[in-house]
Amino acid sequence: MLQKPGSIDWEAVWKSLNWDDAQRQQAAERERLRQRAHQYAAPAAQAPTPEDSRSLLTFTLGHERYGVDVMLVRGVRAVAKIARLPGVPAFYRGVTNVRGRIITVMDLRYFFDISIEPEALPPGEMVIVRSNDLEIGLLAHQVNGISAVSPAAIRPVEHMPYMAGLTDERVIVLQMAWLLADERLIVGSATSSGQ
Repeated sequence: MLQKPGSIDWEAVWKSLNWDDAQRQQAAERERLRQRAHQYAAPAAQAPTPEDSRSLLTFTLGHERYGVDVMLVRGVRAVAKIARLPGVPAFYRGVTNVRGRIITVMDLRYFFDISIEPEALPPGEMVIVRSNDLEIGLLAHQVNGISAVSPAAIRPVEHMPYMAGLTDERVIVLQMAWLLADERLIVGSATSSGQ
């Protein structure tokens, strides 16, 4: 199918996420089709066009929903074995091997100091992102899919420095360049040790 210049090839984006489980990929494709049907059913005046929208991969972790710029996403994986490392902050859950690459795994609940219920199920998925020349896996309970959001629909949140804002659907849009530039992510620095 021919694409308009500047339009987004959603099929190519979705396939590039390297799903590792056929059943999870089918569930994600069904969700994408549901989202697409919802977008087509919306009045034309309200539907954002690729030129004036921002594409986010959304995921749920605990009671929060997060969005990450889809262009920063390098993959989505089921959580495999995570090897714990001694002497690292609590938000570093360890490292895992993804097709021969060692990926650091991060839990945003610990990074943002969000209380975790003792009976809470552990996250079962991981979103691999790359920004600031750093590749990291973000834990997720569920990866929801890709959605287009108008920049006007993202309201800034002043007291949350790692967030570009909050959408009307209460999705926290992460600013990965800011988050991955945090000095706490440098293992061995004065602010990252002792946690």
